[in-house]
Amino acid sequence: MKTLAHLAGCLLHVEVRGPQNRPVTGICYHSSRVRPGDLFVCLPGTRSHGRQYVAEAVAAGASAVVTDIPGLDAGKATVLQVPDTRLALALLSACYYDYPSRELVLVGVTGTNGKTTTTHLIDALLQAKGAATGLIGTVAYRVRGRSYPSAATTPEASDLQFLLRKMVDERVTYVTMEVSSHALAWHRTIGCDFDTVVLTNITEDHLDFHRTFEHYFSSKSKLFAWLGSMPVKGGRLRRAVINGDDSHCRQLVDLTPAEYLLYGLSSHCHVRASDIRVTREGVRYRLDTPAGGLTLQLRMTGLFSVYNSLAAVSVALLEGMDLARIRTVLEEYPGVPGRFEIIDAGQEFTVIVDYAHTPDGLENTLRAIREFADKRVITVFGCGGERDRSKRPLMGEAAGIYSDFCIVTSDNPRREDEWQIIAEILPGLKKVKGRNAYLILPDRREAITVALQMAEKGDVVLIAGKGHETEQVFRDYAVPFDDRQIVREWLQRRRDDNGNGLQGGGGGR
Repeated sequence: MKTLAHLAGCLLHVEVRGPQNRPVTGICYHSSRVRPGDLFVCLPGTRSHGRQYVAEAVAAGASAVVTDIPGLDAGKATVLQVPDTRLALALLSACYYDYPSRELVLVGVTGTNGKTTTTHLIDALLQAKGAATGLIGTVAYRVRGRSYPSAATTPEASDLQFLLRKMVDERVTYVTMEVSSHALAWHRTIGCDFDTVVLTNITEDHLDFHRTFEHYFSSKSKLFAWLGSMPVKGGRLRRAVINGDDSHCRQLVDLTPAEYLLYGLSSHCHVRASDIRVTREGVRYRLDTPAGGLTLQLRMTGLFSVYNSLAAVSVALLEGMDLARIRTVLEEYPGVPGRFEIIDAGQEFTVIVDYAHTPDGLENTLRAIREFADKRVITVFGCGGERDRSKRPLMGEAAGIYSDFCIVTSDNPRREDEWQIIAEILPGLKKVKGRNAYLILPDRREAITVALQMAEKGDVVLIAGKGHETEQVFRDYAVPFDDRQIVREWLQRRRDDNGNGLQGGGGGR
């Protein structure tokens, strides 16, 4: 068990008021979760500050409080005053859990789009290598094949270090982790010793949080700039795997002190795809690497799947896997839940559920669909509340350009009015679509139902924005809601009604 004096020793800038010989039984940032002996860290929140809950934490038995407020009264608890409580939380947590990432091979994946699929592909390849793996990301946290609910793409620092320690204790050897820009800006990964970091791409997103693209890029780039700053771990070199076709590639190459490997379609890339053929069933391409070349036939489709798989191939090659084994794993991989997931119940039109919730993500998904769509593309989409408002008209424009018909609906409105969100989507949509080419249906279930009713033989219905999510979030409550389940239920009802299988909806609008 760590003492307060031991933990305080990992902080360079700290003023301690009170006894330091107290044992610390845990680290907590939610006052409702404090147990006797815990160290409570006051984090600044979007709606309140942790200092408001100090009395509650102390009453629950907190032995010490970490704060950035001078002169804070914490009663009988010891006070650690620091300049930045988020940074302190990360440093204290890594120390408390004995720096678990030093005992793991840690792969971090960041980027605007493609993080989830890329991490899942890397994890599948590492498992095929015979490694005991862990996975941290948007869909779930996995420890040696057991799944746990995901609270955040990248957990808060104390939760992250706890999870990494759990993985070490369960003899995991490799961990692949999605690293969000929020996590980097809030220091959640400080204390994580990454072996390899991966960039999928960088386009504009999360400007509600970052305010400027420059701050967003700066947050992402930390993962690469810090790589190699840790001592050599077990003789392993640190590596950066970077999308060589991304416009920010050169900046990241210049920033990182580590060796780098570029992937993409361009001739300067070390791991490269060519002769790409996209179909509804998947994508086929020629793969060329420093270790040789071969042809890959993926069950996932779209140009973005090429990029995601190239990133995973790059990591696998750095980990010593041979190309033949890489091909076997990737060609068998079925895809990630809610990522370009095709819902097929024998109907004569295609239904795809996808997590695309950025302008670039939606455009990439729709362009992939255009590669194989025989007839109309009908898109159901919205935008999340309390998120980057600047992307709303851009989402509308992307949907309008690449779809024949759009249905604008509610996503996760959270504390915003869903009609206001829709009003901010429409200017972009109206730039490229006439009034007879879109509908506004805020009720998401109704919007999905109408799109399915409209669909005819050969059409493609895209339901975008929520992907794998299983609830819809409103102001102060959430309701069970899974786009995929809504589709399956509707298709089953049609099958039951028609008796002899599904036909197209007939009667477009």
